[in-house]
Amino acid sequence: MFELTQEQKFLLRRVELEAHDLSKAELIDALLGCWEARFQLKQSFMEFTRDAGIHFKLDEQRSPYSPDSLEEMEAVFGYEPTEEEAVSYIKDMYETATMELDMDEIVLGLDNE
Repeated sequence: MFELTQEQKFLLRRVELEAHDLSKAELIDALLGCWEARFQLKQSFMEFTRDAGIHFKLDEQRSPYSPDSLEEMEAVFGYEPTEEEAVSYIKDMYETATMELDMDEIVLGLDNE
């Protein structure tokens, strides 16, 4: 991934400082707002690229870390995995990519204890 610019780092720090004064409900609303904006940006991107004749398949259910080829699987395992090992590994990656998040734990963190 690309490193954040100084301006982006500054804005993230500002958001962090502003978030300290927010309640749990406000933090949840802000998080949901971010996800909504993300989905809207994705839809806009898909629409604009489709209008330009470019088609992407953005699968949110697939982990970006799951290997795409036998060579990548060998790099992960250090040897050529059996079919059962490969299927189990891909299944685990899929479950990790699609697991549900505990929003209370994310928002409250250690303060909940």
